[in-house]
Amino acid sequence: MWLIKSLSFILLIGLTKSKKDSQFDLDEYYQEASEIYGKTHKINLEYELAYGKLGGFDVAERVLKKKIDPSVLEEYVEMKISGGLKEQNEILELFEKAKESETSDQLKKDVEKGFTLMEGFSDLKSHLLDFNTDYVERDIKKVEERLNPDYDLYDELSRVHLRLSYTYDYIAKEVKPGDPLGIHLAIQGISRMTEKANYTLNILEKHRFLNDLQALKSFKRAQAVTEKLKSVMNEVRNLEGLDSKLLKVVKEMETLEVLRDGIQVEEIKQRFQNLSVSLDFVKNSRISKNAYGEYVGINPISPLLDQIKAFSSKLKTFEFRTSRISKEWFPLQNHFEIMNIPSGNLTEKFSNFKQCIQNFDFHPTEIYAGFDEKWSQILSLDLEIQNEAKRMKEVQEIADNMYKTLTAKCPELPQMKDCVPLIQQFLNENTYWRNASNKHHNRLPHPRYPDEEFSTLVYNILQVQDLLKEMHLDDASKVIGQISNDSINAKQFLECCSNLETKASDSKELLVLPGKVWNFDPKVLEGTVEVIGMFKEAHKMVEGIKKWKIASNPEIENFPLDGEDVRAVSEGMNVLETIRNVQNGWEIMKTLDVENSGIKDSWNLLDSSLSQFFEFLSSQKTLNLSNVSFPTNLPIDTISAFIQDEYQKNQRNDIFNFLKEIQKLETDYPEYPNKLEKMDEVMRKMREWENEKMDPVKKMVDCFEIECDTSLKVPEASN
Repeated sequence: MWLIKSLSFILLIGLTKSKKDSQFDLDEYYQEASEIYGKTHKINLEYELAYGKLGGFDVAERVLKKKIDPSVLEEYVEMKISGGLKEQNEILELFEKAKESETSDQLKKDVEKGFTLMEGFSDLKSHLLDFNTDYVERDIKKVEERLNPDYDLYDELSRVHLRLSYTYDYIAKEVKPGDPLGIHLAIQGISRMTEKANYTLNILEKHRFLNDLQALKSFKRAQAVTEKLKSVMNEVRNLEGLDSKLLKVVKEMETLEVLRDGIQVEEIKQRFQNLSVSLDFVKNSRISKNAYGEYVGINPISPLLDQIKAFSSKLKTFEFRTSRISKEWFPLQNHFEIMNIPSGNLTEKFSNFKQCIQNFDFHPTEIYAGFDEKWSQILSLDLEIQNEAKRMKEVQEIADNMYKTLTAKCPELPQMKDCVPLIQQFLNENTYWRNASNKHHNRLPHPRYPDEEFSTLVYNILQVQDLLKEMHLDDASKVIGQISNDSINAKQFLECCSNLETKASDSKELLVLPGKVWNFDPKVLEGTVEVIGMFKEAHKMVEGIKKWKIASNPEIENFPLDGEDVRAVSEGMNVLETIRNVQNGWEIMKTLDVENSGIKDSWNLLDSSLSQFFEFLSSQKTLNLSNVSFPTNLPIDTISAFIQDEYQKNQRNDIFNFLKEIQKLETDYPEYPNKLEKMDEVMRKMREWENEKMDPVKKMVDCFEIECDTSLKVPEASN
């Protein structure tokens, strides 16, 4: 319930108008306070602007309802952007170089294939046996011993060789079981085969035809090396021309290293970061209608308001444009954040491989071009010669042993028939020498002696001699030396490649790296220049607002109020407005029908309490809240619960709002007397100041009645 308190102090609200002399009119008083608030607010703002307590920048912050920090734009003020930013130009230059040195997919595949091929050389180099030419001269002399040009020797050797076959045929013809003499002649024929074979072997030995060329180390090793060289060349020739492709890759890697080791990327990332922070400056720069309305009636600051409106409009445009541009540079920013270029020398792997290829002769002088082919033919023919000599050696030994056996078993003619099986055994085991069935025993003409015919053995010997002559044995040491040098060069190349220690998989990762690193559009950076241009323009407009000055107004030079006074009037008006809202709301709520509801008693209590409160207020000539308490312990919660749960009519929201106003009045009421007292004091000062402006003539003061501050000087008498 509300109580009538003893008067501790009286708050008089002067010069209020009322419908009756004995009643206080709250609405009229509120209207007067509102008018005074409007005047004090505008005059105070003009006063603060005119005398330096408030600047154009402060007004802009109030109108835009945001804190404006121009310091975030200061770094852009002195930037030269007409030719682009430094880091922008440098990254664009690198990008263009990268595009100039960009390698095709096919070139990358070729280089990768080269590294793959190189890995396959690891086993090949072990087959290139080192050999020296220490034994070359000795082996050449052994070969030269076969170059006997004596025709008689070949003729005799051919005839003796062929007689082995003739003798074999003679033995086969003479051996007959019933012919002891024929058997005896056959036994003598076996003896002659021993002699012919031995004689032939002696000739071959004497003239070094039994020197097995297969065992000549220098020639044999030269043949092995030439075979491996051919194998190497067949593989390595696939790398021919790769050095020029590697040069392009090296240039591509060099550009990557410049990008990695430079500061351009970090500068751009920092630029993006700074711009992102500065973007907040242009956001949410819309004018608050309420704040703007407070200044509209102050004519002297109209130019400032125009500047603020233009500034707000410009920032809204900048916000839209920077939002679009920043979305374009964020992908580039992310690209630079995740970009990873390996440390170390990226070009070394490719430049060293290029050096290996450059130093290798893919087309060496074919000084031994026919060596391998001719030597292979010689070895093939020599193999037949050696095999023929082995067969003669075998038949010599067999015939000699057989002859000794036969002469021991059949010393006389009567025993000859007992030797027939042994002779037949000899013939059966040595059918190779049967003249009719062996092509090697044919007589063949040779190009060197077209009018003569020789046995196959001699024919092969002559062929070997001709091939040896074609090989120019005088230069054989040079040939073999060249083979040795070429094998060393090939081995050095393979060792050069193996020393690179680069796998094909590693090279592939590097080859595809430029495509990943340069996969961005540098034109996006042009947007940063555009944004900086906007920031420069925004900063210029801010400086214009900061420098704006209002013309001084002598009429308000002695204005007695300040911002605190204006706030006091505003707070007093809020008190009056709350009381009015409850009073007006109660007039409406009285019509609410609660007769048959569960809140009738609570509602009647609320009605009685508010009615007495407002009746007491209206009975005063002046508003005095110091001796009036607002009712307490009102059944607000009970009524609210009922309305929430059971009342479903259209006035539900109005009732809730009304109850909230009552709660606010009940809660804040203890502060109201003090706030109204402060407002009344400000209103009194305002009236006095306005009266002085309207009546500037001062009343005469009788200094005999009161003490004057200044003595009055009497004019001097004139002469």
